[in-house]
Amino acid sequence: MKKGRKSTFGLRLDQLADLFAVAANDRGSRETDCADERLSKMLRQQLTKVLPDNELLFQNSAKDLENEQCNQTSLTGRSLLQLLLSPKTSIKDLQLIKQGSKHLTVTSVLEMDLAISTTIYYAVIASSLVHHAKKITQLSYEKLIESFTLLIDKKWMSFELVELFSHARDICQKSE
Repeated sequence: MKKGRKSTFGLRLDQLADLFAVAANDRGSRETDCADERLSKMLRQQLTKVLPDNELLFQNSAKDLENEQCNQTSLTGRSLLQLLLSPKTSIKDLQLIKQGSKHLTVTSVLEMDLAISTTIYYAVIASSLVHHAKKITQLSYEKLIESFTLLIDKKWMSFELVELFSHARDICQKSE
């Protein structure tokens, strides 16, 4: 090969285009896998943090808590995951967590924070359905089934929440 000349290794233009497309798709899937891994880690962090130190949920809802005169101390010392999976978590506490996550879904700027807060929002609704047979949302059962199914299918979803969403979806299907 002469100095300064680049080779296409005998590939035609259409073959080069195919090669570039494959490389671009591979890069995209690696970026998706990386994003899924980051989301999975972020979700795990939020689920396992002991409350009320869970900044994601409670950093912006302190005023709401004061206005509603809710007692956040009933949440203290337990992780969000423990609260979501326990039948002993009261409806009032679930509604408090739901309010905090709903606030974040409206105010989140970052896509990953929005995904986490939305997941927590639906996890609270699922927990109420599963542990108290009470629907704490105005969303229809059809919309809940659709949302739970979408969340179950996320690669980054924690297995505990997949089980919770699956059980809640079954309840919704029976309630339609």
